[in-house]
Amino acid sequence: MGIILEENLSTPIQVGNRIYERRKQINMTQETLSELIGSTPQAVSNYERGERELKAGAAVKVAKALRVTTDWLLTGESEAVFIESELGELTYENRRIINDIIEKCIELTKKQADRS
Repeated sequence: MGIILEENLSTPIQVGNRIYERRKQINMTQETLSELIGSTPQAVSNYERGERELKAGAAVKVAKALRVTTDWLLTGESEAVFIESELGELTYENRRIINDIIEKCIELTKKQADRS
C-alpha cells in the first residue's frame, strides 16, 4: 500500500458508496460484513450512507472483509482490487491452473525485461 495523501481522500459518502457497491458485488449482507468487522448492521448502514466516518482501524477491517485495498476503499484509486471472491468460487483444480498461468506470465515478463 502506498502513502495516502489527505487531498486524495474521498468524502464519507464516496467511501460509503464503494463499501455498498463492493459488498453487493460479492453478495455479502450488511449483517455478514458487520460480523466480519466486529460491528453492527446499523454501523455498516451508516458507513454506506456516509453518515458515519470510517476511522483507520475500521477501514482496515472493512477493506479486509471486502477483499479490497485500503487505498481503493479510501481514495477509489488502486492498482488492483483483489479478486479472491471470484477465485474462491472456482474448483481447486481451476485455481491451480490460473495460478500456473499467472506464474508463467510473470516468468515470461521477467525474461522479456532481461532482454531489453
